[in-house]
Amino acid sequence: MKKSFVFFLAIVLLLICTACSKKAPAHEVILETDSSEQLDLEELKNKEGILELEVIPEELIPSVILSPNALLNLFGRDGKMHGMKTLSRGNIFEILPGSEMELNEEKYFHAVYDYVDFWIFADYVAPESVPAIAIEEINCESGKIKFGQIVAQSISDKNLVYYFDNSQKKVCRCYTDSEKVSTYADDVQMAAIVEKLRVTTRATSRNELFLKAEKLNPSPAMKKVLDGEKTEKLSYDYQEVLKAMPGARYIVNMDELNTVDQSKDPFKN
Repeated sequence: MKKSFVFFLAIVLLLICTACSKKAPAHEVILETDSSEQLDLEELKNKEGILELEVIPEELIPSVILSPNALLNLFGRDGKMHGMKTLSRGNIFEILPGSEMELNEEKYFHAVYDYVDFWIFADYVAPESVPAIAIEEINCESGKIKFGQIVAQSISDKNLVYYFDNSQKKVCRCYTDSEKVSTYADDVQMAAIVEKLRVTTRATSRNELFLKAEKLNPSPAMKKVLDGEKTEKLSYDYQEVLKAMPGARYIVNMDELNTVDQSKDPFKN
């Protein structure tokens, strides 16, 4: 009797151990289907079409400012645009596609500049373009592009040029020969320097601009524009005025006094 009980107990223990050895590991996920097919987690994903989503970055549209001054605005809770920063002609920024806003019958683009979101007045912008410079005078239907003027060339159509019409106070389109504009970086930078020279009167400031220009290697056409700014335009004949002044202590060479080259001494005893 005892032997039979011991034998029975041994068989029970053997069955328990066998069942434990067949138990699936804790990290494995087993699915029992109607067809008795067993799938692990990765196979289940593929079978059910469960895929990880890929984050696709939004493509921004490169654009150019053509207005002499254009504000980057923040849209306030008061429903108005508030200017935060000013960009000048030729500055580059990006536009979020399909993100225009109408405000008081004026259109604004959602702009990204220096990784910050702004709103910018659409009439000051050449969308989907790169900075360029007019190396010839261009006649357009709605106006004229002057030689040396900063413009923007369309990325998708090289013959499409954008320019700022001062009479209409907005950016206009013009179709022309692509050879009449240059997107060469030194030409564009030279045009920006020339534009500053035309509104700068102090000799020291002008000299600084000419020094910046010397570091560039522009096309011959743009060099000609720069040389034109070196010619001083005097409104009065100061030399004759000084000669008529009694008791003058110095003989002044007015050409050297007014030149941008300050290395010469215009005063002589």
